[in-house]
Amino acid sequence: MPVHPQVAQYLEEIAKIDLPPFDEMTPEFMRSTLTPSPDPHIPSSKIENRSIPVNGTEIPIRLYTPPEAQMKKNELPALVFFHGGGWVIGTLDAYDGVCQDLAGTAGCKVISVDYRMAPEFPYPVPFEDSYLATEWISAHASELGIDRQQIAIGGDSAGGNLATAVALKARQSESLNLVYQLLVYPVTNYRFDTESYQRFGSNYFLTKRAMEWFWEQYLPDESAGREIYASPLRCKNLTGMPDALVITAGYDPLYSEVVQYMDLLRKSDVNVEHQNYEDMIHGFFRRSDLYDRAYEAVQAAGEKLKQIYTRP
Repeated sequence: MPVHPQVAQYLEEIAKIDLPPFDEMTPEFMRSTLTPSPDPHIPSSKIENRSIPVNGTEIPIRLYTPPEAQMKKNELPALVFFHGGGWVIGTLDAYDGVCQDLAGTAGCKVISVDYRMAPEFPYPVPFEDSYLATEWISAHASELGIDRQQIAIGGDSAGGNLATAVALKARQSESLNLVYQLLVYPVTNYRFDTESYQRFGSNYFLTKRAMEWFWEQYLPDESAGREIYASPLRCKNLTGMPDALVITAGYDPLYSEVVQYMDLLRKSDVNVEHQNYEDMIHGFFRRSDLYDRAYEAVQAAGEKLKQIYTRP
């Protein structure tokens, strides 16, 4: 299947932009190129910014309450969400619209976590921030107006990597009970030799060289890339992980490693639902301003979460 016409148009437009090679880019330059969030389709009834303690410092979180939620329950289910951006360039603001739409569709609170980023804070700091933030959210569930027994976790790209790593570690916790994973084209392995890297590693927005650059910023050294909390695909046994919805894009260099990770989940008796948007590219999920299928995917994710939260 060819790329969607809206994707083709976008790829033509960005091909005209004269960008320096990745070897010459800096995190500051990359951050300056991040596009703002599209407006939400379902504006939240309440948006609250807070700071929470982790690792001897404080990091921001943003809580989204869906439109009708305050009228129904005192404690709502929740999705703890980690933004993408290669562990380097994402922000809460850039994901504001998609978080509101997830909250509105799923009927849950979404808590977006602004973990510290590389290269200023390389691995394992973003992972540790994400895990400790999830623990804090669970421990303060009543204060936040959420149901501690109904906490799901999710993220896209590098944020999907963090969500996956948090779920891995949460298996060891007696207090943290995650009910579901929403993984949107998550990074799962520090390798660049898969079929999809070979087929889609150039000319489809996210490139192989870009991923190499992001990993270079994230890892303190190459050996860290072999650790399971950096590369969850290297974990031999995923038994006990929450069930998952995994969303992929057909023209994504990460596609093969995501499929490999789903296979590993299934071999560990984890129930996985896969939704592949075969004519899309990496990064489409938050760009409803560009792609009609973006909001389609967000709606599908929200509806799946609603099913999980309301199952007996």
